[in-house]
Amino acid sequence: MNLKYHHLSLLLVLFVMGTGCMPDDLDSDAHVMEKFRERIADLTRNLERDCNGDVLEEAMRRADSLLLDRAKRIRRIEGRPPRPGRPGAPPVKELSSPLPLRPLFPFEIRFDTLLRDSLLLDSLHLDSIDRGLLPEVEIDLEDEN
Repeated sequence: MNLKYHHLSLLLVLFVMGTGCMPDDLDSDAHVMEKFRERIADLTRNLERDCNGDVLEEAMRRADSLLLDRAKRIRRIEGRPPRPGRPGAPPVKELSSPLPLRPLFPFEIRFDTLLRDSLLLDSLHLDSIDRGLLPEVEIDLEDEN
């Protein structure tokens, strides 16, 4: 019986010595958060890699289909004369000269503040102001000189 207590006491001493050698500054919350951040970073990298791969694959598929479609159209019309018109159809009207492009608003509106403000006030209809669809705009109509 004495031998039985001897083994038990030896195991107890070894257990106490083993737990005494463990580091005291083990913070399980910090360790868990570190592992959590590593796992999130791994998942994010994997998702970005998969997403980039899918985007590149779709872009290549579209580029290939556009190139194939263009090649088919070129092959279909290459070397052929233009399509003749229908007999008896009126001739196609063509412009004598290209029309010049003009700005939507004259250049002076940008610098004439009175004209610009009057256009703004004219564009605000009472029905849209009464409904509260447009914010109130305060415009100083006094001369800034």
